[in-house]
Amino acid sequence: MEPTATTGNSGARSCVSLTFDREMSTAEVEGMKRSLGARTALQVPATVGAGYARARQIGFRKSCRPEVGALMSVLAAAVPTGGRILELGTGVGVGLAWIVHGLRSRTDVDVVSVEIDPQKSDLAAGAGWPDRVTLVVGDAKEVVPSLGEFDLVFLDVPGQLKAALLDGAITALRPGGQLLMDDMNPYWGKGKTRLALDGHDPGRLLEDSRVTCALLQYASGMILAARLPDQDLSDD
Repeated sequence: MEPTATTGNSGARSCVSLTFDREMSTAEVEGMKRSLGARTALQVPATVGAGYARARQIGFRKSCRPEVGALMSVLAAAVPTGGRILELGTGVGVGLAWIVHGLRSRTDVDVVSVEIDPQKSDLAAGAGWPDRVTLVVGDAKEVVPSLGEFDLVFLDVPGQLKAALLDGAITALRPGGQLLMDDMNPYWGKGKTRLALDGHDPGRLLEDSRVTCALLQYASGMILAARLPDQDLSDD
């Protein structure tokens, strides 16, 4: 096993990966962060590191950042017994590896990951996944309505596609279920570089009456939302 300690500086948008032949302690990772002057530092599981290697292999630069993946891992671990997780945008399997890492040896949670690009999906499938993981190739906007309800949704499609999938992602959430959407920094602040598509900004998630949200303004910029119970919706 060769865990990777990854340091990143969100201001400079840079990331340094260091590979070791053993798992490092939390104290060692923190010490490395201080010595490098890094804003963040975390240890990347070997399966996730293999995903980043697949991304480098084909020049794919849209995998989720380690800080985002680590949060996804925690959210996946908190999914209730018999729960279901949906990832929109498999890519080459980096986010999926974080999800599976969070589940550890659990066999009671089903994971569905949707990717529109057959080549990327095939590359991800080659990594080998537990039986509870299902990879789906198709347009998420068309596929999601047939997949049922989920306790956790990771909306990780590129850029402006997020806005097109937002309603379906919220609808797929069970009451109390959580939705994580990353890569929001280009839409926010004075340094924003991405305009809303046809007036639809994925940031409108913050105004959706079906959910309550928190802005997580670190790494690539995230919104974490929770689906409100049906009785709360009827009170509006």
